[in-house]
Amino acid sequence: MSPKAEMEFAVEVEILGRVRHRNLLGLRGFYAGGDERLIVYDFMPNHSLITHLHGKLAADCLLDWPRRLSIAIGSAEGLSYLHHEASPHIIHRDIKASNVLLDTEFEAKVADFGFAKLIPDGVTHLTTRVKGTLGYLAPEYAMWGKVSESCDVYSFGILLLEIISGKKPIEKLPGGVKRDIVQWVTPYVEKGAFNQIADPRLKGKFDKEQVKSTVLVAMKCTDNSPDNRPTMIEVVDWLKGGLGRRKKEIRKVEDTEDDQDEG
Repeated sequence: MSPKAEMEFAVEVEILGRVRHRNLLGLRGFYAGGDERLIVYDFMPNHSLITHLHGKLAADCLLDWPRRLSIAIGSAEGLSYLHHEASPHIIHRDIKASNVLLDTEFEAKVADFGFAKLIPDGVTHLTTRVKGTLGYLAPEYAMWGKVSESCDVYSFGILLLEIISGKKPIEKLPGGVKRDIVQWVTPYVEKGAFNQIADPRLKGKFDKEQVKSTVLVAMKCTDNSPDNRPTMIEVVDWLKGGLGRRKKEIRKVEDTEDDQDEG
């Protein structure tokens, strides 16, 4: 086993041994003998998010809008725990659709902590070798190796746009030109054409205000300046706020209908 693989295994076991949250994949056990390294997790029957967005289950469209929003909130809560509640704080460094697993109820479980970094109290950022996946990397991290919680926030913003639109973080255009998902979505945001950002496979069955508010959260997360990005605590509050407003509207409509029935 290479030193690199050995290090990633050790980091993942250490991180998994520290964290306990319903939206983080839990450690059942591990084995290290000879050249074999095994990590045992709970079985995730609904596979990964990437399987539903771009893989073998994409055509079945098992992720309706409520499930997508729930997955986004669950992933955000898992990240918020890593950044603000775990001690020391943890930067994931590889937030992407293939690292969000889905359990029986399609509850999101953030997984794969092989690239994670522990951040001591009082430290705002580290400079390190760049790890992660193209399309999800924050600019300051990709260019200078500056890693902080804000890098995860940027990656989450990309993931959020991916969940909403069903598009990949980077797409190849004719002529070999590549376009990232922020470049694709920006003109729609500027025109206020938020409905056109939603995945066509949803066939218009989504809450328009929720799509708009969720896209705007994603745009805040993917700001080029790390100082302008929100914390994951704020992201969770915003995402839940949009969901809460919708539930209040539904209750208000139901109460009105009940009053009319009684009248």
